[in-house]
Amino acid sequence: MKNIFAFTTIIFCLLLILASCSRKNDSFISRNLHAVGTEYNVLYNGNLALQAGLDNIEASYRDNYWDILPVERLTVKEAIRVSADDQSDPNFELAEEKAVKAVQKHSMLIDGEEVNPQIDEAYMLLGKARYYDQRFIPSLEAFNYVLQFMPESDEIRMAKIWREKTNMRLENNEIAIENLQELIKEDSLDIKREELILANATLAQAYLNVDKVDSALIYMNRAAQKTKVRATEGRYKYIAGQLFAKAGQRDSAIAHFDEVIELHRKIPRNYYVNAFIEKIKLRDTIEQSDEEFLEVLNELEENRENRPWLDIINYRKAIYLESKDSVDGAIAYYNRSLKAGNRDPYLQGNTYDALGRISFDDARFETAGKYFDSASTRYEDKSREQRAVLKKRENLADIILYENNRRSADSVLGILALSDIERESYYSNYIEEIKAREAQLAEQAAIEEANLAQQKTALATVQTNNAVNRNRLGPPSGAGIDDLGPSSSTNSGFYFYIPATVARGKLQFRAVWGNRALKDNWNLTSLSSNLIDEATEGNVTAINNSVAPEYLASYYIDQLPQGQVALDSIADSRDFAYYQLGVLYKEKFKRNDLAINRFEKLLTFEPEEKLLLPTLYNLYLMGRDGSGDGNDLAFAKAEQYKSTIISQYPETRYAQILQNPTGTFDNSETAEGVYNIIFKQYEQENFATVIEQANNQIIRFAGDPIIPKLELLKTYASGRLYGFQAYKDGLDFIALNYPSSEVGQEAATLAADAEKLAIPSEFAPEENSTNFKLVYQIDATNDQLISDLKTGLAQPIESLGNNISYSIDVYTPEQSLLVIHGMNSKEKAAQVATYLDDPDNNVELPSMPVAISSDNYKIVQVYKSLNDYMIKTL
Repeated sequence: MKNIFAFTTIIFCLLLILASCSRKNDSFISRNLHAVGTEYNVLYNGNLALQAGLDNIEASYRDNYWDILPVERLTVKEAIRVSADDQSDPNFELAEEKAVKAVQKHSMLIDGEEVNPQIDEAYMLLGKARYYDQRFIPSLEAFNYVLQFMPESDEIRMAKIWREKTNMRLENNEIAIENLQELIKEDSLDIKREELILANATLAQAYLNVDKVDSALIYMNRAAQKTKVRATEGRYKYIAGQLFAKAGQRDSAIAHFDEVIELHRKIPRNYYVNAFIEKIKLRDTIEQSDEEFLEVLNELEENRENRPWLDIINYRKAIYLESKDSVDGAIAYYNRSLKAGNRDPYLQGNTYDALGRISFDDARFETAGKYFDSASTRYEDKSREQRAVLKKRENLADIILYENNRRSADSVLGILALSDIERESYYSNYIEEIKAREAQLAEQAAIEEANLAQQKTALATVQTNNAVNRNRLGPPSGAGIDDLGPSSSTNSGFYFYIPATVARGKLQFRAVWGNRALKDNWNLTSLSSNLIDEATEGNVTAINNSVAPEYLASYYIDQLPQGQVALDSIADSRDFAYYQLGVLYKEKFKRNDLAINRFEKLLTFEPEEKLLLPTLYNLYLMGRDGSGDGNDLAFAKAEQYKSTIISQYPETRYAQILQNPTGTFDNSETAEGVYNIIFKQYEQENFATVIEQANNQIIRFAGDPIIPKLELLKTYASGRLYGFQAYKDGLDFIALNYPSSEVGQEAATLAADAEKLAIPSEFAPEENSTNFKLVYQIDATNDQLISDLKTGLAQPIESLGNNISYSIDVYTPEQSLLVIHGMNSKEKAAQVATYLDDPDNNVELPSMPVAISSDNYKIVQVYKSLNDYMIKTL
């Protein structure tokens, strides 16, 4: 009985305590019970979740040391998040849930005042969880709640700082600056050290966001000097050093980086290594000799602890070697930087860009183009760096095209110039090189195959031992079916996954069978029955023992172009490539040395006049400009080129310019003036004249920037005279030969559009057509006939009504078309034809008319297919 009474008493007392701990009861026991429950239960777990989320951010965040580091390691997404859907880290959701639970279960808001001293901590946790979850507007609400309803909270200053951090994320930097300055000024005596450090660092970031480096520098330096947390100290001092460097205060910057270096193992290694890198960027060769500087780089490179940063260390060493004209050493270290790792795409982009620049300076333009291609893929899309490297690559496109054309033509013509014996010897040497490469590849494949066999044997032994152990002890706890089977990594050893092994197999097959087509019975010759006689077997054996054609010199010799027409075409292509290269090197890349080389080489080929004259003129200009540096040889050559142009081609535009360098010319004689004259002919639909004059002026102004415009105008005229295919061929020619010019790019676009919008060549049915024309064929060269038709048709057409009209359309160089428009049916067209044929109208029409729908007339004009239509309608 006594035990029952004691137990009942205890229960009664507990009930009394719980009754007195209501959230509406402002008692000592109630306040402290809820405060303890809030702090050591709900908030404790919430803070653990928040810290776990921060650890994840710390682990995944990568600092960009190419720019000033942000104070806070947080990657902010572009879109402002408001809801909790699809949040970045579930830990922050858990922290928010705990904060909300603390408020819901333990808040004691009595008479408008919060009496639980831990609720402000709950709202701070709520705001931070939302902040790191990048829901900044809800986060701002949480911090504002503390400021509005808990003015006596010991977290009031921290809430102000976090509110301004959130304002910065919402791009309200001016508001954040104003409020933080007020906080630091008013609470300078009472503010805690931790709060002052965070306030100064946040204010520095706000100034940095509005690009006020000098102000940011002051507050960042204050934060760096006050903090005692080593990792934070290292980061703040590194940022301060960056800001001093950006402000041009080199000595202060180096002093701050030295302070970071002195912290050494007390801070994360990345700050330590990058502080050295920043010092290297700021180095002064007067204060530090090259030997000392190189010694620093070597020590960084040789330190095993710096292996994760060998990419940037080797990159800086490459820059140093390049500055000392050690190009080979620079290339080696740039390549070492690339091999060291791929953790920094921007660094890789810079490295590829540097290798491309070196290759370009060495006139290895195809290699430079490949490096620039690689660089563009490493930079962020549409970034300034990507646009710059793509521009370099675009400029190289023509160089690569014409250099390839030049080398190809030189190679073919060079081989054709050899004697039969020399040609045979040349290809025999080439075949030996092929065999040596294939033998090396086969040897590599054999080694890899042997290594694979050893791996399989070792793996089988391990699996056998594991099976024995499993039979003795049973499967390990938690093991599934997949755990007991062979490792999935063995799949990578499959024959066709190893390129070298595949290559070896191909070589063996070809050695036995030669080249065989992929078809049924590939291993047999043509058979008339299923029985193979002795003769057939002998043929098969002969085929199996035959040498692959790639190993015969005749295989290559037979593919060489034959005939004078083919040789002339190759020579013309070579000459044009050399000329274009000279112009590109001179005008676009300002490499007169390479331009002179290509132009002088072109002269040795005795090119046509359309290339010879501009080549001589360009050589004269470059020689004249080079003679300004006291180069007598360049001046003598320039005078020789000038004399050649004036004496041998006195009537040309180049001779006139050289004879009267300061004079003026009639605008009609300038390239632009000539183009305008031809364009007027185009407007008057004199298309044959346009084509003839354009061809003449293209030869006359060879090398002038006006040439692509003349080609395009000629293409338009050709399309009107000769149809769609002539138009398309002209556009393709311009796009291919002038790819870097605006006209060439426009032609490429027009060619693509022409393919998409091409009108079908098949005639459409006319049963449902409501728009017809009458078409008469007339002689395009008979001006008198055309004039008489215009005069005679005026009155009859007018009498037919407002809907009927006529035009004389261009069709071919020999034919024009008299077209009567406005009939709604073939019957109506026949009536109009009968009326016009009436002798009372005094109009002598040239031929029998053709009634055609408007849609089919378009096809006739595009494909010049009037005769086809007439045959179809017979």
